[in-house]
Amino acid sequence: MTKTPLKKVEPETGPLPRDPAAALRELIRLTKALRDMAEQETQALVTNNMLPFAFLQMDKEKLAQRYQDAAEAFRLRLEEFRGSDPALLKQLEALQNELREKTEANNVMVDQIRRRSQASTMESLFIAQELGQRVEWPGKAPRGETQEERI
Repeated sequence: MTKTPLKKVEPETGPLPRDPAAALRELIRLTKALRDMAEQETQALVTNNMLPFAFLQMDKEKLAQRYQDAAEAFRLRLEEFRGSDPALLKQLEALQNELREKTEANNVMVDQIRRRSQASTMESLFIAQELGQRVEWPGKAPRGETQEERI
């Protein structure tokens, strides 16, 4: 009976590569992708073009989840990264700061758009209500008068 050699199975590495430098580069790549997406959102918000903004949200949800998983893996392996290339760590920190600033600015714009939209909707409802009160519908008796009194 011949024995077949067993394949060495690598343990699951999670969302980041096992090598700390490669893991940092992956986290940098994900952060850049989110930052770039935030810039696209900014452009859509500034031009008030909500269709591309809506499509971006679907893609952003997936990317944000990958980023969150990678960030959690990074936190769990923090000790491994303490001796990593300081330039990579600084680059990651700078990118994360950029991402935070862009995200905060976009959130402010989204809130402003939401408030304007809400105010516009309320104004339209008040106008419609006011106009509806002034209209007399055919066959309907004026206020205080019954249909029989009109005849």
